[in-house]
Amino acid sequence: MNDFNFNNCRNFLERVIEANPENSELVKAYVTLIEKKTEADIQFLKGDEAVRKEWEKNLTERMKDQTEVQKKSIEKGSPLIQPSFVQPQI
Repeated sequence: MNDFNFNNCRNFLERVIEANPENSELVKAYVTLIEKKTEADIQFLKGDEAVRKEWEKNLTERMKDQTEVQKKSIEKGSPLIQPSFVQPQI
């Protein structure tokens, strides 16, 4: 659930609860909304973590490959090639 839709639903329920404080079903709906948003946010963050880990794995492999190229260059007496690694903007 995106934040815009969540905030619209939350604001709506808050207004309706203020107008009908005796209606316990509205409070239950509000609690459920908060729980579902929390679950969705946790899942989103877990997905983001997986993407970050995959990016870090790929960067590590690239660094290993570049190091191997440098090692071979040294062994052959060729000039060293400076690696250019992109740092994450996390």
